[in-house]
Amino acid sequence: MTERPLLSRRGLIQAAAVASAAAIPVLAVGSPANAAYRGIVTRDEVMNRARNWFLRDIPYDGGSRASDIEGDHTYRQDCSGFVSMAWHTSTPGHSTRSIPDIAAQIAWSELKPGDVLNAYNDHCMLYHMRGDNGNIWIYDLATPASDMRHIQVSPASLREQDYIPRRYRNIRDN
Repeated sequence: MTERPLLSRRGLIQAAAVASAAAIPVLAVGSPANAAYRGIVTRDEVMNRARNWFLRDIPYDGGSRASDIEGDHTYRQDCSGFVSMAWHTSTPGHSTRSIPDIAAQIAWSELKPGDVLNAYNDHCMLYHMRGDNGNIWIYDLATPASDMRHIQVSPASLREQDYIPRRYRNIRDN
């Protein structure tokens, strides 16, 4: 089942945020979605951050920036900006070329939620989970035609396109 954003969700989320903010006093505690900027991030935090951009239906536009889940930082609206946002790395985001500087290569069998599939100087996508018939679920911000996606893809096809699985050096299991 493909998860799809509803265009009306944006209005609902904004209305809920305003209503919640007005009804609940502010507490000085950390949120589970509030990973330390450029620090350690858990897999759950990475996936929450990715899902936030997906549900907000952030469009692909490499010349623009969108805010992260906290609203504190803005990242490029392209594939590597999306991965950088999910990992809460420095803004405006790494490139597909610089991801290897912050993420070690791993085996395909070692993929866990929040890892990346990176094709140097081409494209990157965030691994979510195993799918049907040997496929895997990924989140990515692909092109202006497809924008944010949560889809199943074939690992064999990705291998043929020289994608390399990588693990962010600051990611931790939950």
